[in-house]
Amino acid sequence: MAGSNLLNQLDAIDLNDLVYVERDLNFAQKVGVCFLLYGDDHSNATYILQKLLPMTRSDFPQSDLLMQYAKSRPETWRKHLVEALCIIGARQVLRRLGLRWQELRLHYLPHVGGITLHVHPLLKSLYRICEELSLAQSGRLVLDVGEKVARQQAGDPLRFYDPTYLEIFLLDWLTRKCLRLGDINATGSDVQLLIEHFKFNDLQEHAKLLIDTINSNASDADQVAAVVDPLLTTIKPETLSDSPQASRGTTSSAVSTASSFRRRNALELSRENAGIALIINQRKFHRKVSEDLEKYISPKKLRDRVGTDVDEGRLREVFSSMGYNVESHSDVDHLGIVQLIRSACDRSLLQDSLVVCILSHGFEEAVYGANSIALRITDIENVLCSNETLYNKPKLLIIQACQEEAPEEGDQSQQGLPFKIDVTTQSPGQHVNMVRAMSTVNGFAALRHTHEGSWFIQCLCDAIDQHSDTEHIADILTIVTNNVAEKRGKNDESMVPKFNSTFRQHVYFPPR
Repeated sequence: MAGSNLLNQLDAIDLNDLVYVERDLNFAQKVGVCFLLYGDDHSNATYILQKLLPMTRSDFPQSDLLMQYAKSRPETWRKHLVEALCIIGARQVLRRLGLRWQELRLHYLPHVGGITLHVHPLLKSLYRICEELSLAQSGRLVLDVGEKVARQQAGDPLRFYDPTYLEIFLLDWLTRKCLRLGDINATGSDVQLLIEHFKFNDLQEHAKLLIDTINSNASDADQVAAVVDPLLTTIKPETLSDSPQASRGTTSSAVSTASSFRRRNALELSRENAGIALIINQRKFHRKVSEDLEKYISPKKLRDRVGTDVDEGRLREVFSSMGYNVESHSDVDHLGIVQLIRSACDRSLLQDSLVVCILSHGFEEAVYGANSIALRITDIENVLCSNETLYNKPKLLIIQACQEEAPEEGDQSQQGLPFKIDVTTQSPGQHVNMVRAMSTVNGFAALRHTHEGSWFIQCLCDAIDQHSDTEHIADILTIVTNNVAEKRGKNDESMVPKFNSTFRQHVYFPPR
């Protein structure tokens, strides 16, 4: 009786209702529904892709996509549409159609991957994966699979760059036939590009979902074993593996052997997507600021930092050798520093990490802009940690600056307290995988040679050169601390760097 009642309710849905259904769906829900409805046919996928792309550039996209779908499938559109709405969890829309969620949930099992009545089972599983991946994981998928598709296919690339709507990229790969759904039983399907990506990026549950979907729906066991037997799946690694036998294109055998010393379950950054290395190199300082900023100017005139270009050149050489895109800027004012860092963060969505190096004068827990106005180092950290494109990604902040005693806030005769940036983080989790490497402990000067560069930066670059193949980043910084602490100047000067880390696992620089 319940099934019969549901069928009667489905039959009562009118074409004119679709205008209100589509109006009540937000754009992300529209993308999801259209992916589930149109994705199982090449010509339909091409059509909906052409419709969705212009809508991504509109603030108030208007469309009649569901009406067009219903007209193309007059006999079956109701069943397909309602199941698709269940899969995306559009409960309010379904209630307005007079349908009960509990009854629909028992009938369509939207919470169970790979099982469908009308929608293609692989489309349902792919949609679930789109919902479960983080923005960073989606970005990595787009970059990795997109590059492989570009190598296989000629023609114009997809001119769309927002992995928030991952279904749009999947539709593009379906239209190019780099992914194949096969028939309603997934016979003839080919989603190997996705399975390989998920397995290689430690997303085994998503690879398993696709494999299980194909296995559970196919009627020919031999065909299943030949297509998606997980034991026979071949994965071509693009980053170093824990196995000493693993190779990567032109990577030397020495590097492959070195990888065998690396911890299992470690995070290994790739050369291809290493990220941006932003260097802010302050040579000269001025005091020409507006009247409202004069209270932030350093109490004393800041001297030129002779020798800093040696550090800048060495950092550029070392990080570019690991695949980083080095961006170097000289004599940047305090707000310019913030703008450059935020810009680098915004462009790091598809990258593995971000490195920020600031070479300047400073005092305890602060570093100066070229206009003699200081920023709190904690605020700079918060800029990095609050940007969602870097969530859970390694963020390395390197500060070469003196950290002698700061001006006291209660002393009216002193000025030059740090300029406060309006930036906060919302949860402790945003600070995961953040490393701050300081040239010196608080309360002391940082030493710099006018011809050879600073002790800290030069030792850091030496340690990366010598140990990045075998040591993770935190251990490299420990080596730097030891090497700098052992140095002595002509007048017995000494210095001890420090670093703070919230790494949750061992993190290795990209192979050189």
